[in-house]
Amino acid sequence: MKNIIFEEYIDLFSKLTLKNINEFDNIVDKNIEFIDPFNSVKGIKSFKGIFFHMFEKIKEPKFIILDYSINNRRLFLKWEMSFFAFNYKQKIIGMSEIKCNDKGKIISHYDYWDSMNGLFIKLPLIGFFYRASLKIFSSRN
Repeated sequence: MKNIIFEEYIDLFSKLTLKNINEFDNIVDKNIEFIDPFNSVKGIKSFKGIFFHMFEKIKEPKFIILDYSINNRRLFLKWEMSFFAFNYKQKIIGMSEIKCNDKGKIISHYDYWDSMNGLFIKLPLIGFFYRASLKIFSSRN
């Protein structure tokens, strides 16, 4: 049963749109916990709120699942998120750890990705200073 729920979850993420966010209701526990570099929320309403917000603020967000592994009640995903910002297509690569309960519902989703290199370096002012600091600390000059 857990493989089926994980496959449904992967499929939903790879096809996520503003119109199908509510499909999470079928596969996610009402008390789901979601954590990423910017959010730490509990509950399905807050969980879905993150994605409603994403579609409101980001132009053409899309997730591509690069690889995954299922182990007991855990799903590990390697993904790429693309979107348009600052007049360019942007990409962030990350990993997620997703757990399900005995009832076949997703109970937690933890995202791991580098917010500095994945996002902040692309911001005009912050990115300039971050790139400058990388030159100081990098062994590749």
